[in-house]
Amino acid sequence: MSVRRQTANRLTLLRYCETCGKAITTTADTPFVRQMPKGVRRQATVYFCSESCKQASYKHLFDGKAHERRLQKDRNRDKEKERERHREYYTTHAEERRQKAKLRRQETPGMAAADSAYHRRKRKLLIEEAGYESANQSVG
Repeated sequence: MSVRRQTANRLTLLRYCETCGKAITTTADTPFVRQMPKGVRRQATVYFCSESCKQASYKHLFDGKAHERRLQKDRNRDKEKERERHREYYTTHAEERRQKAKLRRQETPGMAAADSAYHRRKRKLLIEEAGYESANQSVG
């Protein structure tokens, strides 16, 4: 087992608490450190001034309100604006997407055919399910 040496010449750095923003001095043995996701495959090392600030950084995961926050975020989202943004993207990148799909079909013809068959069956089931639900609603 390794033992941390007691040394007077330990490098200290000035950092900021991720929760409250207070300036703190840190060393290699600072106890209030956490790895947090910074992107898709990256993580950032963040520092906290105290145990309570470190616990507060986990609050959004365990307070039981994540679902409510997600619903509120969806309610605040302008759906028409989102649709327009997606429409605009697809129209500007249509040719690029066609080329990419064509290249994929040429490189992996078996997989492309299997994917097409899968999506065809899925569409058919969705249409049948929608027809079944609308028939039940008109009867009831």
